[in-house]
Amino acid sequence: MHLITDLRVHQTLAAVGQSARNRLVERPAADLRAQPDWPVLRDTITAWCESGFNLVRASAALHIHRNTVVYRMNKIEQITGRPLREHRTTMALYLAGLADRLGGA
Repeated sequence: MHLITDLRVHQTLAAVGQSARNRLVERPAADLRAQPDWPVLRDTITAWCESGFNLVRASAALHIHRNTVVYRMNKIEQITGRPLREHRTTMALYLAGLADRLGGA
């Protein structure tokens, strides 16, 4: 069960047209989407953001060890060339991941 206020971002993305969702996915996540483990990387970004940027909570949400989350985040940073501690990067990737799940690109 979720509060509706927790799903406003999801609701907004669902209301946006397909072409706009495609752009949300392609621009920040193109190099990541080319990776065979894109779904795992996408889920890692999503869990990290939705866990309040807390590694322990993200690892619990993903049912993996904390070091695995760190490894995946480092991989994301290497592929994108941008630090995940840069909030604009992280938010762009978070929105790209949500849009991808909704059927972006």
